[in-house]
Amino acid sequence: MDAIKHRTQISLDDWQYQLLLDLSRKSRKSLSALIREMITEKFAPKPGVAEDDPVYSIVGIAGSGQKHTARDHDAVLYGKKQ
Repeated sequence: MDAIKHRTQISLDDWQYQLLLDLSRKSRKSLSALIREMITEKFAPKPGVAEDDPVYSIVGIAGSGQKHTARDHDAVLYGKKQ
């Protein structure tokens, strides 16, 4: 059995409406179905990613103040190789 769906109304800019209309025709899906799919893709939890996982509590606690730390972590942590 499907979950309860709520009816809502939104206002779109012309380009947004035309884009959705084109996608709707090409995919043979309703505008509503396309919008629901887009919302699901953007916000539904991804498999294997648990936001309540305790490991996420340590993210960012050791900021270096440098923008390249994630990419060049060895250089930041251990200094340049000589």
